[in-house]
Amino acid sequence: MEKRIRFLEANLDRYSFHETITQIENYIALKKPVHHTGVNADKINLMKTNPRFKKIINEAALVNPDGMSIVLAAQICKQPKLERVAGIDIMIRLLEVAATKGYRVYFLGTSEPILNKMISRIRTDYPTLLIAGYHHGFFSEPDEVKIVKNIQKSKADILFIALPSPQKEYFVDLHMSEMNVPVSIGVGGSFDVIAEEIKRAPKWMQT
Repeated sequence: MEKRIRFLEANLDRYSFHETITQIENYIALKKPVHHTGVNADKINLMKTNPRFKKIINEAALVNPDGMSIVLAAQICKQPKLERVAGIDIMIRLLEVAATKGYRVYFLGTSEPILNKMISRIRTDYPTLLIAGYHHGFFSEPDEVKIVKNIQKSKADILFIALPSPQKEYFVDLHMSEMNVPVSIGVGGSFDVIAEEIKRAPKWMQT
């Protein structure tokens, strides 16, 4: 079955949540840098006006529908069925897997206080997790060079990025090869959720 469709000028993968995790682990095993991203209504709108952003999204190895608006729009337009795969759910599951299998993880994004709070909680919740490194998301261009070098030296298997769009997509596009991290994944506001700075919507609203 073809797993990728073209809808609203975006490439979208039809992987389930569990299939997505399997694909990510396959990429980690291959040790070849790839970009994993999610698409919601805001990103669809940004793709309409930003050709560079659109190209980066559509060339990503994994593109999950991360918003019920995309899933429902596909249903209304009689497209092949899509499953919403949220970045926060992917991140939490990958932390569990990494803590068990020894994958090294690096965190980039949010403010320094929130990042430190998240790291503290993650160390408590996943004591066996190998944290390769972390850096807040408020950095200048000279700092960016140092951060990329630090990520490369960390030998991380997974890079979680919580920067706004299109900053995070540009960052991955520019530095993916140099960082040499098997999977770079944008996770939106997940750092803030894990740090308990913001709450997720109730389940009924998510669906």
